[in-house]
Amino acid sequence: MLVGSTIFADKTFTLVEARYLLLFTDLDKCSGYSWGATALVTLYRYLGDASMYSCKQLGGYPTLLQCWIHEYFPTVGKRGENWKPADNCGLPRAMRWSYRQGVLKVDDLRPILDELTPADVIWRPFEDHRAWLRV
Repeated sequence: MLVGSTIFADKTFTLVEARYLLLFTDLDKCSGYSWGATALVTLYRYLGDASMYSCKQLGGYPTLLQCWIHEYFPTVGKRGENWKPADNCGLPRAMRWSYRQGVLKVDDLRPILDELTPADVIWRPFEDHRAWLRV
């Protein structure tokens, strides 16, 4: 369930290709795999598919994409700040945002994205987290 609905999520959000099951024959090795990179590769592949006009649905792990958008593009979408770095050290960055239901469609977002300037992008989102870095 975890693998099929997050890391290797396809448009069914329930099926996993049989070739990926071989990765789990030795569960002790699983902790050494680069799961974050795997999730990104899968998402990027589906984003490439979604850029085609004929595509109507995004595959991959959309929560990862949503967190990335909130992290780097604070003026896009609805979000509420729910983060105090001193209280939340060690918690996932995705917990920073309290999500609110939105009704914007792709056609509504295009003008917003077209008007973005470099000042509207957070280029160093982890700057406030440096104090918690252990060397």
